[in-house]
Amino acid sequence: MKAVNIDLGVAACIVQDRRILLVKEARGTTLDLWGMPKGAVDKYEAPATAVLRELNEECGITGKVVGLIAVRERIYKDIPGIFIAYSVTTEDTEIRIEQDEISDYGWFKNSEFDNINWISKAMRDIAESALEGKILSVTDYTTLE
Repeated sequence: MKAVNIDLGVAACIVQDRRILLVKEARGTTLDLWGMPKGAVDKYEAPATAVLRELNEECGITGKVVGLIAVRERIYKDIPGIFIAYSVTTEDTEIRIEQDEISDYGWFKNSEFDNINWISKAMRDIAESALEGKILSVTDYTTLE
């Protein structure tokens, strides 16, 4: 198998009481746009580990990956991009956003989605899938030979 350069990102889909946790971006090209807590996978980091790290960095909470919601793929500037959205649970009740990255957060129902300025159509589609409960299993083979 040949290795390729890839843009690899992750998002945490946390659903409670038929609402999904969304965050509003505080900087960059996605300034003032909404989506799930998300970020890039670091070198030598498993994507499921990255999603929990990003969740903690952006929202100050811990979580557990329980499944897979969606995978988005694309080619951008001749580089493959993969974005993995995980279903994540948390027992934390207090969100503490990182003001440098996130300016606001909220719990949203599907009926409120038309009033949200989304990062992308893909982000909205993923949020809708999460609220519908479409969860696939994820198996971590990192420690298996």
